[in-house]
Amino acid sequence: MRNSLFFPARLAAMIALAASSTAHAHHNYALYDRCNSVSLEGEIASIEWTNPHVLIDLRTGDATYRIEWAALPQLAQAHVSTDALKVGDHVVIVGSVMRDPEQKVMSLVSEIRRPSDGWSYARQRPSCAPRP
Repeated sequence: MRNSLFFPARLAAMIALAASSTAHAHHNYALYDRCNSVSLEGEIASIEWTNPHVLIDLRTGDATYRIEWAALPQLAQAHVSTDALKVGDHVVIVGSVMRDPEQKVMSLVSEIRRPSDGWSYARQRPSCAPRP
């Protein structure tokens, strides 16, 4: 009887552990060309300040790319607020695009610049060495 009282607590702990590990491991960087950074320039068509990533739709001359930026806690640590970028801003974004050229998705963003006023965000570029 005593063990049945602890079952809900154990179940809750197991669910929390499983959720945290899947949230941390949801990336598949093998889909991206991590060793070659690409610079995209265009206007922000939309921006969603959500977790697990801030999502930006960047309209370039010939396509619209989905940019998977950083998580809100990372941006808060870098002193980036939700009013830093807005729809219509002309920006340059540096990161890794998917290996499949038909997929217009960029991740591993290392730099965003807004030339009009000099605003910028930068972080160290992740290693391009494959993860074990």
